Amino acid sequence: MDLNEYFTESQGIGVLSTADSNGAVDSALYSRPHCKEEKCLFIMADRLSHKNLQDNPHAAYLFLEQGPGYKGVRLYLTRIKESEDKDLAESLRRKKHGCGLSGKSKSSKTFVVEFKVDSIRPLVGDDLKNMANICPTCMQPAGESGHLCVPVTQKDKKCQWCGALIVDQRHLCNSKIKDLAYICSSCGRTAVKAEHLCHPVKIKK
Repeated sequence: MDLNEYFTESQGIGVLSTADSNGAVDSALYSRPHCKEEKCLFIMADRLSHKNLQDNPHAAYLFLEQGPGYKGVRLYLTRIKESEDKDLAESLRRKKHGCGLSGKSKSSKTFVVEFKVDSIRPLVGDDLKNMANICPTCMQPAGESGHLCVPVTQKDKKCQWCGALIVDQRHLCNSKIKDLAYICSSCGRTAVKAEHLCHPVKIKK
């Protein structure tokens, strides 16, 4: 999944958990990281979470999406390196939503800590066989075809209505349009099957 896109578009609450060399665990509220490929950057103050990482580089980040239900993601991380570059830290802050460091004094240090993403798990459950089928928009299982916001390419599949080769489930033809039965309450896309939408609502005809 594209973590950078996910954390840019999603709103919610994040909790970073760390442990010291003796295994004593600490958890603290942290804003969404900035991610690229398999690495994520966190802005950290000179507090317990940062201190723990000096002795134990492993951490876990839990992100609960804003809204109903339990949607989100868990990241398992390993600290790679860090910087005290104040300009970099300032450029990374999402000022509109706050950076989670409002309580720090002006004299305290700020670090930009880079982590390697070791694994990604959904917020709830562990029985998902293929994380590639997790929709990056709603973080729920999307099936082999994907949700219409990020459909899975299937160049060799034929449309069951018109017989034409289709690239993904966004394909529409006159016959298929007549069978559209669901609309997404988030983006307004329509589909024949509810499984192709993040928040499907039955269309009343």
